[in-house]
Amino acid sequence: MDKENFFIKSQLLSDLQRAVTLINTGVFNAYVLQPFQESVFVLLTITLNDLLQKLDKLGHRVDFTEDVPQNDITDLVNKIRNAICHLDSGENIVDKERQTKFVFNVLVGRVAAVAIGNNTTVGSDYDDDIAFCYGPYKIYLNRHIIRAIDESQKKINLLYPDAIIT
Repeated sequence: MDKENFFIKSQLLSDLQRAVTLINTGVFNAYVLQPFQESVFVLLTITLNDLLQKLDKLGHRVDFTEDVPQNDITDLVNKIRNAICHLDSGENIVDKERQTKFVFNVLVGRVAAVAIGNNTTVGSDYDDDIAFCYGPYKIYLNRHIIRAIDESQKKINLLYPDAIIT
């Protein structure tokens, strides 16, 4: 394996391990807001975006679309990562006329609808999941984040069958 491939493989494995470690902190297990939940979510989103973007560049895009309103999971994670990292971007705005921002909101279980702006609502469709919202974007912990991590691991296994993934 040449130096460049070794570097990419190392980054993928590092991102995957970090994402799993962050999920395993338990900060998302309780159905109450934990002191470091937002911090862990931010790092998890940045790490997962890096992982998904690298896999996409290698031709192994994670592309499931269930409960993703536009495009696929790789695009959704990227949009949320941009909303997190670029607070002045329009990615956090849910009502342009009133400049209403929606940043790190957590919906636990099924939530019919919460009004967040002029004719804008957000809800959560599942009793057994947690939704994180930034601007108009919503990502579920189990249906999106954990699934994206699992599917990334499968793609890494295809790319690097000799990789040791813990």
